[in-house]
Amino acid sequence: MNLKRLLVATLTVAATILIIFASTFGDKSNDSLEPQADQEALKLYPVNESGQTYGKSFDPLVVPDLILAEGTDGKAGYVLSSDLIGKEPTTPEEAVKQQLEQVNVNRVIPLYEKDGKTIIGQFKITTNH
Repeated sequence: MNLKRLLVATLTVAATILIIFASTFGDKSNDSLEPQADQEALKLYPVNESGQTYGKSFDPLVVPDLILAEGTDGKAGYVLSSDLIGKEPTTPEEAVKQQLEQVNVNRVIPLYEKDGKTIIGQFKITTNH
């Protein structure tokens, strides 16, 4: 794996862990935070024809629906944030379990055009701890 892909994979895993941690242990006193995050995403990222936000993710708390990524063949495209992040844990115990399951895991998810529908390749997620 070249250095660029290793850096992207490392940053992706770090952002995923941060998002899981923030969503699990963050302040849940205001139930309207999720719609507020959606509104923030609409301000920060362009929107495709399907209403999905897309772009380079630069704020782990406001993630676009489609995150800019480099496919296994070097082609630029987008991955669904839901594919990258996975199911949101509902308890701290579930968050820890998910993190432990991510150790030394390799999986491949689709790489899309910015329309979020057209698959143009694959994105490999590799976690080595």
